[in-house]
Amino acid sequence: MKEAYVEAGIIRYKDQGTGQAILFLHGALSNGNTWRKVIPAISKSFRCIVPDLPLGGHSIPLDPETDLTPTGLANLLKQFLDVLGLDDIILVGNDTGGAYAQVFTMSYPEKVSKLVLCNTDAFEIFPPKQFSLLKIGVNIPGFTFLMAQLFRIKPLLKTSMVLGLLSHTLSKEVLHTLYIHNFIHYKGVRADFSKVVRGWSPDVTRQAAEKLSFFNKPVLVIWGADDKKLFPVELGERIFSIFPDARFELVKNALTYVQEDQPEVFAHKLVHFIENTTFSK
Repeated sequence: MKEAYVEAGIIRYKDQGTGQAILFLHGALSNGNTWRKVIPAISKSFRCIVPDLPLGGHSIPLDPETDLTPTGLANLLKQFLDVLGLDDIILVGNDTGGAYAQVFTMSYPEKVSKLVLCNTDAFEIFPPKQFSLLKIGVNIPGFTFLMAQLFRIKPLLKTSMVLGLLSHTLSKEVLHTLYIHNFIHYKGVRADFSKVVRGWSPDVTRQAAEKLSFFNKPVLVIWGADDKKLFPVELGERIFSIFPDARFELVKNALTYVQEDQPEVFAHKLVHFIENTTFSK
């Protein structure tokens, strides 16, 4: 893992491969490990940059005064790219990371040459209704500490109340070890998560959808077909309809985490899209 120093603190990230840079954004209570199955293949042709965003699965808490609203996170990503000296990226976002990808592209369209969205919040869904109570819970003292204690019960992680709706293939052991460990053990990580959740609002994603209708660069919407409860296929089709130059790819036998359930298919479709699209005004 490498470390980038931004105003709010340290962002850890992986940087693998050479060529055109692809920035991969993960969802809440996750981290860059969610891309571990696809990076080896994609990095043969491209530079893959995979940060651990401060969404509850990261290892280093940020400054307590950091703005972690969607706009604040977009600014944090801009700082991160500035540190790396990048101003022309392919942006890939999955789950909550897809919402932040939309906000970043809305805010800094000149920095994004191609956009890829995969089973993500959009329009009136931010967050999905299954997780809407988090908005209330994070304002209750001790709530995230209680979450952390419950997350120690590994079988609970695979239930629909927690992370079970995200992937067919992720085991409770992998969820605990790769994603939830830091949330359980570090108060600062939980504090960052709480601030992030407070910023979730469909007003944000509705505004992004409106502004992104003017984004005329290539877009790929890749969707797990089995995702019926969090981000149904109909949502993906609506996202696809926003953009003037978009492609829609449905992936069978995959839930929200397409990159976990069908990594070879995900990598193939992403590389094919990048290699077969060009930007034209």
